[in-house]
Amino acid sequence: MKGLYLLVDLAVLAGPLALSFDKKVHFYRYWRSFWPANLFVALLFVLWDIYFTQQGIWGFNPDYLIGVTLGGLPLEEYLFFIVVPYASVFTYATLKAYLIPLNPLRWGHFSLSFAAFMTCVGLGLAHSGAWYITTSAWLTAAGLLYVMVARQLWMSWFWLTYLVLIVPFVVSNGVLTGIRFWEYPLLHQDASIIVDQIVWYNPDHNTGWRIFSMPADDLVYGFLLLGLNVGIFEALERRRHGSHYRSYGG
Repeated sequence: MKGLYLLVDLAVLAGPLALSFDKKVHFYRYWRSFWPANLFVALLFVLWDIYFTQQGIWGFNPDYLIGVTLGGLPLEEYLFFIVVPYASVFTYATLKAYLIPLNPLRWGHFSLSFAAFMTCVGLGLAHSGAWYITTSAWLTAAGLLYVMVARQLWMSWFWLTYLVLIVPFVVSNGVLTGIRFWEYPLLHQDASIIVDQIVWYNPDHNTGWRIFSMPADDLVYGFLLLGLNVGIFEALERRRHGSHYRSYGG
């Protein structure tokens, strides 16, 4: 289906954008901090993406794209680095607005970060030479080490956001990686959303573990993508509001 990747991007963005004017969250008021943070992180990930695509570590199926490319990447991939962080930072801001001071991870985020740090170090060591997971794991480990040492209290809200978003993240990435449902027993026909992958991965460069059709490695990559967006967003918000700003972490 031509344009399916674009439809995935639009579906991810639609709800959060429509709700950005919610009376309690008023996420549009955070755009001054979100867009600079997002565009900076997107640039880093696009450069990473271009290089890995050139190296054959991953790639894109033209059957599901609209055909507009730049630097070897389809337009839909550029949009991915905007719509997914937008939806995620919107969710982050919404949880803060509605749950303060009821964050269940208010006092447990350091333990989660330490466990994730050790997991990333283990993945980096165990899969040396598998460039997708190795790069994602070591960069994420470095980021986690920083937030632990610097005692970034916003991590409690980030962890809650990440856990809330795991299911929609797996679903949306599953569509991109060729998720297949069961067979309808009465109709005797395949119920696949698509018959092939929109985004494919070279198995030599990841762990080989899958969550349905999605490489489990995407959980580490996604953590890094969202964490950088939220971390820079928080820094810009703190700079804007000075001593009046609270990250409500603990």
